[in-house]
Amino acid sequence: MLGISIFVADRTLVENINYMKKMKEAGCTEIFTSLHMPEDDIELLKEKLLEITNAAKQLEMDLMADISGKALEKFSFRFLLESGVTGLRLDFGFSAHDIAAYSQIMKIALNASTLTPEFLATLKDHHICLDNIEAWHNYYPRPETGLDKETFKEKNRWLQAEGITTMAFIPGDGLKRKPLFESLPTLEKHRNQSSFLAYLELEKDCAVDKIFVGDLTLSEWSQLQFQSYQEGIILLRVTKELPYALWDIVHRNRLDAARDVVRSETARTDEERFVMTKNIAPMHTNKRPKGSITVDNYLYGRYEHELQITLTDLSAHEGVNVIGHVIEEDIPLLDYVRKGGSRFSFTTAT
Repeated sequence: MLGISIFVADRTLVENINYMKKMKEAGCTEIFTSLHMPEDDIELLKEKLLEITNAAKQLEMDLMADISGKALEKFSFRFLLESGVTGLRLDFGFSAHDIAAYSQIMKIALNASTLTPEFLATLKDHHICLDNIEAWHNYYPRPETGLDKETFKEKNRWLQAEGITTMAFIPGDGLKRKPLFESLPTLEKHRNQSSFLAYLELEKDCAVDKIFVGDLTLSEWSQLQFQSYQEGIILLRVTKELPYALWDIVHRNRLDAARDVVRSETARTDEERFVMTKNIAPMHTNKRPKGSITVDNYLYGRYEHELQITLTDLSAHEGVNVIGHVIEEDIPLLDYVRKGGSRFSFTTAT
């Protein structure tokens, strides 16, 4: 599940709503916002919140609000419930009794990093509604303060074993949030990585159920990646060095995945797009560094027309034409394409 962050004081209402609409198209289903605002006029902040909750309702997106005990006194639980806020991330200032009571009414997110078995047991003693409880990690604005992956995974596995949904943040690669503008990831290793790559790592290898973009926006390219991923396709940006009839189709890695290359099971069978009787002449039979996109020529006999992406550095072969390369930034995505049955497609790097 993909979510976004909306901070009502950082962008105009029009900008926020337009971003919400775009991200809904990219598969976003939930919004995070913070009510820790240095606003003197609580009524103005309530008005801004209502604008966002109304837009979220129209887009059929849930909205979780981060709030402290002191801030909740100013807003009132009843106002938040009636406004359309669908859940609260309780930051600090709440007793186990309060948390358990709120969980009977709406979704409640607790701090995943600081939740302990002892406090969870106390919550259970107060008859918490576990069906409405999630565990959310923080994002970390200051470089070098994000979490370590292995400790993070260990905590998530425990939470999932308790039946609790886990959530973490990835950095955005569009507009960064003030005051540091250093991105807002949960894991420190993701701070300068692409948003989509960070998402895949959390989804595939970190026992995370829900993933939110911490920063203000995603770039248009990242939005396109997430839209394609909704259909199960990983987009790879490439430099195209030779014409090829099947540059623009969706490829599928063979189920019997190879160690050294991704093998498109589509290229040698797409008879409508490729004239299979036409020989492919040897051309650009160069060395094949990791990320090279190749097509076998007629010197490879029955393997002619096979398309591959190299997963390691390979030597030149007279039967293999190098037709392009995955750009450096997208080469880490090959770790998620190499699995048998993975679907991928190419787009020209700009």
